[in-house]
Amino acid sequence: MAAPTRATDAAEQEDARLLLDSSQLAAPAAPRRASALLRALKILVYCALYLCVGPALILVNRTLLKQFKFDYPMALSGLGLLFSSAVSLALVHSGAVQLEQSSKITRAFYLRNLLPIGGSMAATLAAGNAVYLYLPVGFIQMLKAFTPVVTLLLLALSGVERPTFRVSLCVLGICAGTALASLGAGSLNLLGLALMLAAEAFEAMRLVLTQKLLHNFKFGIIEGQYWMAPISALWLFGTAAFMELPRARRSHAWATVVDQAPLFALSASLGFFVNICTFLVIKATNSVTLKVLGTARNAGLVVFSTLFLGEQVGLLELVGYSLSLFFFALYNYYKYYNL
Repeated sequence: MAAPTRATDAAEQEDARLLLDSSQLAAPAAPRRASALLRALKILVYCALYLCVGPALILVNRTLLKQFKFDYPMALSGLGLLFSSAVSLALVHSGAVQLEQSSKITRAFYLRNLLPIGGSMAATLAAGNAVYLYLPVGFIQMLKAFTPVVTLLLLALSGVERPTFRVSLCVLGICAGTALASLGAGSLNLLGLALMLAAEAFEAMRLVLTQKLLHNFKFGIIEGQYWMAPISALWLFGTAAFMELPRARRSHAWATVVDQAPLFALSASLGFFVNICTFLVIKATNSVTLKVLGTARNAGLVVFSTLFLGEQVGLLELVGYSLSLFFFALYNYYKYYNL
């Protein structure tokens, strides 16, 4: 009977060893699954924040500009940039954020690169806020589908990028869809349309200049705000001093800032968090995901403005916008796969 007992003991020891080995092999799988789940959750949270913060800023600024008659878009944009400057300054000087590119920021570099980018950013924000005084929220989001056209044109003219034939066809399709949506907009305000086109042109200019800059330098979001927000605020307040301040003094507009201080503070903080959310989405995913989310966000605002703001959207307008979205999706596909 001794032999079977020894055989049984050996078999049990072998089974125990195999179980131990399998548990050791399976052990790292659980942390990997947890890590993947945590990453997916973070991406979901970042995307949700991006989809919520941008529209919230648009609606808050629209309320200040139209409902409370604070029709000073440069000053309103400047307040947001002033908040971004203060936050980034505090983070840098508290040691929470390190300036990794500070040694390369010479006076010549600042004047040649950061000054024009700051100017174009300031013009984008000013024109982009002013347009809400003249055009409905939904139609503005439709016109934003035209932005890739202006951006690609400037990239081609500056020699940064050469569009392929398919990408060029998509751009023409976006143009056609935007034109159709504009025709269906009914009583179109020409000043509002001009402001929207100016905002898109300045935004495209900012993107082109930034893309050229990032070929050599990679700024983090806070470091970028540290350098860019103050100069953009200076551009805005400097221009507002001539174009808006005299009128604001006559109408005692700054009383609105005091009366609606929480709303202005919300606008300023949302402007800062829009940049943070944009950076987080790009870092967690890629720029293509950001474009897709931006398109979905704009489409959501079109629906929201129709259902809750009482804005009328005609059939021709919807057809044109749908056409623009279709060609915009193709545009991103061909750009991503370099077709």
